[in-house]
Amino acid sequence: MMSVSKCFALVVIFLVLTGCARTYQARHVEITGFLDDYSLLKDGGEDDALLSYWKKGVNWAAYKKIILEPVIIKKIPDSELNEMTHADGYRLQELLDYRMQEALKKSFKLVNKPGEDTLLVQFAITDVETSMVLFDMFSSVYPSARALSGLKRLVTGTESFVGKASIEGKIIDSTTGDLLMASADARAGGKTLVGSTNEWDDIEQAYQYWALQLSYQLCLRQGRVACQKPELE
Repeated sequence: MMSVSKCFALVVIFLVLTGCARTYQARHVEITGFLDDYSLLKDGGEDDALLSYWKKGVNWAAYKKIILEPVIIKKIPDSELNEMTHADGYRLQELLDYRMQEALKKSFKLVNKPGEDTLLVQFAITDVETSMVLFDMFSSVYPSARALSGLKRLVTGTESFVGKASIEGKIIDSTTGDLLMASADARAGGKTLVGSTNEWDDIEQAYQYWALQLSYQLCLRQGRVACQKPELE
């Protein structure tokens, strides 16, 4: 059996190597039925979703416009979304909508009518869990609690008392209906005092990251230069 001191030493090394990002990708994501065919999804590559599908042979550079449909909620059975008020659910939808609009409008014209040069983008919020503010702050400050949180991440993939969020998304050719992209992803909050007093902060940071990630992936596939990779603060 590994001694406690050796175990904690490994955790400290892990924390140094992984840094203190506001959010990071979780190890697993539960699917909901929002997507039609999950058999298409494979493990995503670097800077991509946990589960991802990009149709091969697509001339992405031909697309200049995007129809961004309103974000919907498609809950997994045991999600905290089931206990949230309608107002809180609406707030989450509006926030992800806003983040997507802000990221995509930099490279695409946002429209509401189909066309040969137009993509249809759809996203669903599938799970959220707000952080436990006091416990999150405590386990971010005190070394022993920080180490235990890091150990939990090594074992389960997420830190203690942090916020979490999951989404599923798809991109369709607006005229043919062909599925061009499908994904499912989950992110969790990191151990940093920045934003730790706001129980929604980890969720909000995850939404911002996903919006920038989608913009970055489309930029790469269109062969554009100076594609801005989303940064982990």
